[in-house]
Amino acid sequence: MPLTSSEKKDYILRMIEEIRHMLAGMMGRMREGGSPDEILARAREGVGKLLGPLASVAPRMDSVTAGQMVGEPDVLGAWAEVTAAEADVHRARGDDPGANAAARRALELAVEAHLRTPADRADFLALVARLRPQVDAAALVTRHRDALGAIPVD
Repeated sequence: MPLTSSEKKDYILRMIEEIRHMLAGMMGRMREGGSPDEILARAREGVGKLLGPLASVAPRMDSVTAGQMVGEPDVLGAWAEVTAAEADVHRARGDDPGANAAARRALELAVEAHLRTPADRADFLALVARLRPQVDAAALVTRHRDALGAIPVD
């Protein structure tokens, strides 16, 4: 029997909470000098489950197209959080090009999530605020530059 829209939304929210829990654990492990690889891999798997059939192609799409295909702001936000964590891992390992690319992708996905919500959401705005200083806004596509311009800077 297929899931109702309410059951599907509930599943998505539970998966997102699980991903956030994993990311918090990963950051703690990194602070203690441990390797985040296993937790980050599990978080990526969680995002893959959320993306469903798009999991194999969405990461290769530009962020605007991926946002249109995924559509669900909560899924885009979770994907942005995992990608932001990947940027943190790259930065901690001294891989600035990898960190910069992941931070840009995370910011783009967070903006796409924000654009798909009827009202400002604190979690998306906080992620945008955290990523904004790491990304050269001039390198973003017009859609994302314009959206960033409309989001207040704290």
